[in-house]
Amino acid sequence: MKIRRFIAAFIAIAMIFSLGACGKTQKDVITTTEPISVEPENGNTFTFEVVDGNGNKTQLPIMTDVEMLGDALQKLGYIKGEQGPYGLYIKEVNGITADYDTDGTYWAFYINGEMSMKGVDQTTIVDGDVYSFRVERG
Repeated sequence: MKIRRFIAAFIAIAMIFSLGACGKTQKDVITTTEPISVEPENGNTFTFEVVDGNGNKTQLPIMTDVEMLGDALQKLGYIKGEQGPYGLYIKEVNGITADYDTDGTYWAFYINGEMSMKGVDQTTIVDGDVYSFRVERG
């Protein structure tokens, strides 16, 4: 009788740990509510928002005294791209790739919910602003 209880308890504990391991994870995607700093002392805090092709949203507060948004996000490794005739052409944001030449998707850049008329590398960081990158289809 004691062996059956032991086995039943062991199985129950194993099932609990198995269920805990079944949660979703995003590889190479960082989410936090604490500000991530780039050369912090004093500076501006802004929200970096990423919306992937499935509509999943990630928001990160970032504090920096770097002046240009593109510089800050590149230093953190959140954006990658290549220089084009109109500035930095972003192909990867927060580990997620959108490449118009491959699948017809691209990264659209928004400031406070409005599509930006400037590129990320031409955008001066303003304290409190929300800078969003959303996968869109051409």
